[in-house]
Amino acid sequence: MPYSPLVSILTPTYNQELFIADCITSVLAQSYSNWEQIIIDDGSTDVTAEVVRGFCDKRIHLLRQANRGIEALAHTYREAFRHAQGEIIAILEGDDSWPAEKLATQVPVFADHKIVLAYGAFQESDASGQLNKQLSRSVRRRRELSKSILFNDPVGAATRYMLRADGLDLIPECTVLVRRSALEAVGGFQYVPGLCTTSFPTFLRLGLIGQFNYTPDVMGYRRRHATSASLRYFDQMMEGAHRHSVELVEKKVIQLSEPERKAIDSTWRQAVYWRHFTVGRRLLTQKRWKEARARFQRALNPLLPTTFFASMAGWILGAFHHDLEPILGSLGKARWHSKANSIVGKGTP
Repeated sequence: MPYSPLVSILTPTYNQELFIADCITSVLAQSYSNWEQIIIDDGSTDVTAEVVRGFCDKRIHLLRQANRGIEALAHTYREAFRHAQGEIIAILEGDDSWPAEKLATQVPVFADHKIVLAYGAFQESDASGQLNKQLSRSVRRRRELSKSILFNDPVGAATRYMLRADGLDLIPECTVLVRRSALEAVGGFQYVPGLCTTSFPTFLRLGLIGQFNYTPDVMGYRRRHATSASLRYFDQMMEGAHRHSVELVEKKVIQLSEPERKAIDSTWRQAVYWRHFTVGRRLLTQKRWKEARARFQRALNPLLPTTFFASMAGWILGAFHHDLEPILGSLGKARWHSKANSIVGKGTP
């Protein structure tokens, strides 16, 4: 018989009434049919739950809980995982979506028992679902990585890279499938106090127990909008990821040479400038001009030309009460604001 295990798709969602239908529709469109989708609503104050209930498919399960917030995301994933029956676990947040052949492409690789995680390339879209014309920085960077890192072969190669700031986004959540037994072996979705994400610490630990499978094909669509959790909590996520990386290096969870340790530290020092630019860009979309300009000023580093000139543009535009989105949109990047954002943001704690 062909290998066709049940895939449990874990979908946390909060106030995503405008996006959750696209998410579910992309799952229903999968050519691989042996799946269940467990949607866990973190106390939405909009009509997210009603939208989900409008889909009549017995494979779709809605769980609701009182709002726990982004800080408890690991616990939300654990609750969804507790209800999952599948041998393979997929991650698909409520504002993201998949191409139709995603599961059919990735599930078969798990017939090889050395594989604990499969992932692929992703494409970004704006709030309306319009796909980027330009590839993201992380996608371009991934094309330059060795097969050793991409496939975590030998085991630990990807973890060693993910300890770097530029390795933080090696594995896009919306493209990931994980072997259930491997996830259980590392203790499930990892909770790290002060870190507003569970994927980063979880993938780090999975990288210590088995190989990965990577495909350069697009295996997920990530929607970028100013109210998405990954942007609203970008500061905290970066700070938390840095602290966690330092902690793992100091605990010697993986053996590193002194040059490797210094290189890791250097990437985090440089990442501070991109972090300030990203936060500044988001503040411009919120018309918080003074705060945005302060962030752009902190992002100015002539040794990082791309960040420097983008930050300079943001600083100047902020003085005239304009944001960067029209310029970035003309360059093929996803715009972070739209008419939808004011609706999506209602009820956000």
